[in-house]
Amino acid sequence: MGIPALTFDQAVEAFLFFCRSKGLMPRTLETYAFALSRLRLFLARSSPMLAIPARHELRAFTAEMLERGLSRSSVRVRMRSIRCFANFLEREGLVAESPMRDVDIPKVPRSEPRVPTPEEIRKLLHAAQQTTRTGVRNYAMLVTFLDTGIRLSELISLDMADVDLCAWTIRVRKGKGGKERQVFIGRTLHRALRRWVDVRGATSLDAPFFITRSGRRHDARNVDRIVERIARRADLERVSPHALRRSFATAFVRNNGNLFALQRILGHSDVKVTQLYVGLDNAALQDAHAKASPVDRLLGR
Repeated sequence: MGIPALTFDQAVEAFLFFCRSKGLMPRTLETYAFALSRLRLFLARSSPMLAIPARHELRAFTAEMLERGLSRSSVRVRMRSIRCFANFLEREGLVAESPMRDVDIPKVPRSEPRVPTPEEIRKLLHAAQQTTRTGVRNYAMLVTFLDTGIRLSELISLDMADVDLCAWTIRVRKGKGGKERQVFIGRTLHRALRRWVDVRGATSLDAPFFITRSGRRHDARNVDRIVERIARRADLERVSPHALRRSFATAFVRNNGNLFALQRILGHSDVKVTQLYVGLDNAALQDAHAKASPVDRLLGR
């Protein structure tokens, strides 16, 4: 049996249907769809047939994006999305071989993202201005990032039923990869969430926990803009929800938090990811081991 001939549009439709059936996060689906829509526009200029792209076309697409001044990180995201699409086609037998094979994806120099200092965190929280309903909500969102380390996508997915103030826990049902986990909250966050619930008003358990002024669920861009606006008010460099998540992780380790516990809290599948996330190199791990060596402590050496 030969390989079925698909148009580019048919192949994209099949890929996105597969992704939805796997339960991928909406933001991931948006990233894939946007990258493939950009590729479609590029292909349409040279090929009215819109067939599955060949290697030379994918290389030309990469080169064009870089020549237009698109950042290497943005090009990398798009080409990684296209590689997922191409791998799907090969895996499903829709092409004989992935057209992304031997197509290089631009590398981005690794740089450690800046984590806000404790003093900057204090200034940020003060700038939330809890004198209004919106301020109470914004402060609660900031402290949620800082005290639990949840992702932006996880915060906006929270429903009223997910926040249990009696048990002092938050249930993250829509974590990365569709995994569910439970995170615990401290006294400051408990007070902030209690105050938000009071001003938010009674509602059904399946309603979104954090809402806009019009009562709708926040989207990621909206929360990102809120955090950025508060950071400007605090006279800080741009602060993102992701920077607040990293701030939580860094502070957790500096306060002698267990790395494996942090892995579970952050929802990482591998502790090596957590190690890289908080910038722990081998020297830091060796120092931690020297301080906590079980046998040395047992024998008093």
